[in-house]
Amino acid sequence: MTRGGVLGLTAGAHYVFRGNGAIPDRAAEGTGDFRDVLVVPVPPETIVFGTVADPGRLPEILGRLEALGLHVVSVHRVRELPLVVHRASP
Repeated sequence: MTRGGVLGLTAGAHYVFRGNGAIPDRAAEGTGDFRDVLVVPVPPETIVFGTVADPGRLPEILGRLEALGLHVVSVHRVRELPLVVHRASP
């Protein structure tokens, strides 16, 4: 499932969050410090790729993901995000 814009083209640090559970579609919209979000459900886990504008805000982003229902078990900074182009729904 692909959501968001073109990934990997925005300034900031790129991260991969892996966790147990699922998060609602609205989480993929991203905001301010957390953008270019791609949510990949792999039941019973969910993988979230995203760009973090200010890595100092990671605790806030982790809290937001937890509040949405994702029990985050790992966070990794990566060099780049997968390039995925969002397709508009018909």
